[in-house]
Amino acid sequence: MNVLLLGREEDCRDYLDYAGRRGFTVRFFEPPRLDADDRGNWRSTVVDAARAAVDLTDIDDVISFHDSYQIQLELVRGELGLPTRDIDTLLCLADKTRFKAHPAVRDHITRHIELDPSSKAPEALAAVSAALSFPVVVKPSNGFYSAGVVKAATPEEFPKAYVQSKRVCTVLREGNGQSRMLAEEYLDGNEYAIDGVVSDGRIVPLQIHRKLPPLVGPLFHEVAYLTEPFDPGPGRDFTALLERVVPGLGLDNSPFHAEFRFDGRGRLRILELAPRLCGGGTTTYQQLRICTGLDAYDLLHRLGRETVDPKPLHHRVALEYDAPIERSGFLKNTDRAVEVCRKNDVTTVHLHRQDGQFVLAPPLNFETVLTAYFARDTREEAEALLDVLMTDCTIETETEKSS
Repeated sequence: MNVLLLGREEDCRDYLDYAGRRGFTVRFFEPPRLDADDRGNWRSTVVDAARAAVDLTDIDDVISFHDSYQIQLELVRGELGLPTRDIDTLLCLADKTRFKAHPAVRDHITRHIELDPSSKAPEALAAVSAALSFPVVVKPSNGFYSAGVVKAATPEEFPKAYVQSKRVCTVLREGNGQSRMLAEEYLDGNEYAIDGVVSDGRIVPLQIHRKLPPLVGPLFHEVAYLTEPFDPGPGRDFTALLERVVPGLGLDNSPFHAEFRFDGRGRLRILELAPRLCGGGTTTYQQLRICTGLDAYDLLHRLGRETVDPKPLHHRVALEYDAPIERSGFLKNTDRAVEVCRKNDVTTVHLHRQDGQFVLAPPLNFETVLTAYFARDTREEAEALLDVLMTDCTIETETEKSS
């Protein structure tokens, strides 16, 4: 199979390993940014750039794991006669402001307002205080990896949270051409995520992630996913909400990654819905392989070409550990963190950055340094392992680069 992957090669090592084992040929293309006011020329803009970069004549499939490339992905797929998803649906899912305003979604979210990113902190605080109750969470409308997501428990904490989020929003706007700011009331309940597929109108949740340690702010970097196969019985509330939201949005023949949180009254709210595999493809693939024996990349290639109805082959617990960065700086001793993972029977470990490279700490970071995947038989074993990793597997930085 000849695959065109929209993204950077260095961000897709997991899929490259997978493709190599199966004899796939993978070519990479970083598509141009799209001008929101020039929609009539989007297809020619992207396709012309793609043809200039790679030979499209023998491409069998086109995929992307990148949030910002889902529109370009469908434009190229359409040009090649491959199954496509609805562009307006993807535009809605790419922007949290549009998503929250959609009729299928707006009754299942927390209260929020849009903020003018050109406003100063006192003006923004006045708008938030008039419309919402503290604590609140400030975030970019089209962010990812929890970059720029900051909680303000009180009005006194708001200016700092606003400035931190605004910095990320500015970076996103420079890269994508648009990014707005949102403030929403904080939901004081556990947070979960679900990976699944929509195939010919049928919603199939496949695995459920519990985020650990619990995300209570002020920052929301996800350190670990404790993942199990989705159980329809205990998961009935998640299924019911997905069945209300997904058809209304028009998403079909697509993977999805949905995030949820319970409010203080025990009501389930949806935070976001992404039309892609999770974690650059790696999280969904590795966790699903461990938990169920299913192949997420294979499902991705089959969606839209045939009806898929995957059934778990076994039941195990998976732990994804995303080693947290405590302080911005130059990386050091990354080999020690990798060794800790290996001593704890890691299934797969990816070191994305090397010693000497500069990295940012949350809430400004868009990328991870080390992700590791572990298989365990019980939830208790996975939780005990996380305690070990958070003590022993840390990312070290220094303020000056070692010679």
